[in-house]
Amino acid sequence: MKALVFHGPRDIRYESYPDPSLTIANAVILKVTKCSICGSDLHIYHGDKIGKTDYSAEVPAFCVGHEFIGEVVEVGADVFHFKKGDRVIAAGGSGCGTCDACKSRIGRCSKSNAFGLSTELQGGQAEFVQVPNADSTLMKIPEGVSDDQAVLLTDALATAHFGVSRAEIAPGDRVAIVGLGPIGLLGVELAFVNGASLVFAIDPVDARRKQAAALGAIALHPDEARRAISELTHGRNCDRVFEASGARASIELVPTLLRHGGNASFIGLPQGGTGFPMNQMIYRNLTVRAGIANVTAQWADLIPLLQSGRIKGDGIFSHRMPLSEGTEGYRMFDAREDGVLKIMFDV
Repeated sequence: MKALVFHGPRDIRYESYPDPSLTIANAVILKVTKCSICGSDLHIYHGDKIGKTDYSAEVPAFCVGHEFIGEVVEVGADVFHFKKGDRVIAAGGSGCGTCDACKSRIGRCSKSNAFGLSTELQGGQAEFVQVPNADSTLMKIPEGVSDDQAVLLTDALATAHFGVSRAEIAPGDRVAIVGLGPIGLLGVELAFVNGASLVFAIDPVDARRKQAAALGAIALHPDEARRAISELTHGRNCDRVFEASGARASIELVPTLLRHGGNASFIGLPQGGTGFPMNQMIYRNLTVRAGIANVTAQWADLIPLLQSGRIKGDGIFSHRMPLSEGTEGYRMFDAREDGVLKIMFDV
């Protein structure tokens, strides 16, 4: 098969790679139809560290990508909910399928792993991929959900829902979204769905601010956010802040936007050198939550919102190209060329 394969920092190649085979009884083989680049894929691309893996060091080549949908072409003996020909969404990672965390979909399985981080769980930016624990990792694409929305459900939309939910937005709340990549923009939609009366959307990129403004948010550059929000709320500031970038400047901005007793939710992956001021948390009674989404646990809430049109996710995929152009896609995505927000690959 052909796949996008990591060979080191800024060295992702479209090349031949061994076809996956069924090595696990509870797995399926998918023929991937669409896949996309996540902002967290750039941490691999840059040679950053994720968990215990340092991608600047020499690691065995592996297929990248954890956002993909496809068609089931082979089914393991211990798979009971899927058959050949099913069109499915794959969660961005998979657990063991048998522990309490997996069964309850609350918390994270101690054996969970994301696709496309190593040879342990090959990624889906490829023509074919093995998906273990298929009955818990996959979902048939629901009626009324487009392919674009299905790809968003693999990670970005689920992560946005997770982060916004943990901010505990109540009707009438004043909310700030810091970082307007795909997850932040989806967070703007979800904040309004959750009843926010005002949504402030903060990002240094003008095009992303304009996209948030089109969704009804008050768009602000980070340099003006603190002053503008104080003025627009008459000094009351925000009840909730959702931070969706992981950048140091974004993290440090969050407490300055919150009212006393406010909630902050973080989902961006920081790359060292970041910190949150404990004195502000304590003296101002701030609630802070952070974490990585359990993707499948978000689907039950999100599917009806998509089917009813209350959230759309329009305009998130700014660029489309065949998987064969993936090397250029990564370069463009990293350089933020041509106003790129998110890239969809057709396989």
